[in-house]
Amino acid sequence: MKKKLVSITSALIITSVTPVFGATISTPPASVGTSTQIAVPDAVLNASFTDEMGMTQSLGALKGKTVLVVPLLTLCGDTCPFTSANMVQIQSKLASDHASNVVVVGVSVDPYRDTQNRTTAYLKLISGNFDIWTPRGVTATPGFTKQEQASKNPVGSGDTNSNLTALEKFFGWTVQVVPQGNPPSNDWLAPFKPLTYDINHSDGFWIIDPTEHVRFVSGTQPAFTGTLSKTLATFMGYKSNIYKNPVYKGGWTSAEVLQALSFVDQVKY
Repeated sequence: MKKKLVSITSALIITSVTPVFGATISTPPASVGTSTQIAVPDAVLNASFTDEMGMTQSLGALKGKTVLVVPLLTLCGDTCPFTSANMVQIQSKLASDHASNVVVVGVSVDPYRDTQNRTTAYLKLISGNFDIWTPRGVTATPGFTKQEQASKNPVGSGDTNSNLTALEKFFGWTVQVVPQGNPPSNDWLAPFKPLTYDINHSDGFWIIDPTEHVRFVSGTQPAFTGTLSKTLATFMGYKSNIYKNPVYKGGWTSAEVLQALSFVDQVKY
């Protein structure tokens, strides 16, 4: 998949988490992202989603929590498998710290294909320990007009949903329907059919504090080291699923996200 990048109150602290007394955890370096103080509007807080368990979710329902929000899709063939692998590492560290005040959420930017069954299968494939939200309501069918298909760099339409659009506009995410390669990739999920379109989308992560303000923003690609699902490594075209060096150098790591979360909460994770 090709990519176009766009650019604390009553949090519960369990005894295993290390609070900072008499000191301030500094802002992560600019190479990781930017600290902000932007109130999340009601349209974003009230946008309605469904998680992999079929439960209705919204950012507004998470008031009082620190929320890590990451755009992704299960049929991404380049960055998203590294993104989700980083998210597994992040959630594992938070769980070991008993940091129940932090919620890790992946938001699907491909609601037409990312059904509950698919997101459940994806999380099982990656041993996922975080939630994937798909917007509720009507999603427009993705496709291309003859004129769009004939252009030098075709961009189609559809795969849009009003709940997702609210987040895209606020966070500044770019999401585009684009053609599959030739020959097209086959789905990693049975019955392994050829894919009919692809999605260009923004990478990065966004952190919302317990008072519903965006406190940190990163628009970089994920820099993952470790072992990936063999199925997804093959889907992306790699011969090995072990990454000693990141494919996307200079991108965000799980350690850097934990540093950003520590800055927002002023608690060492």
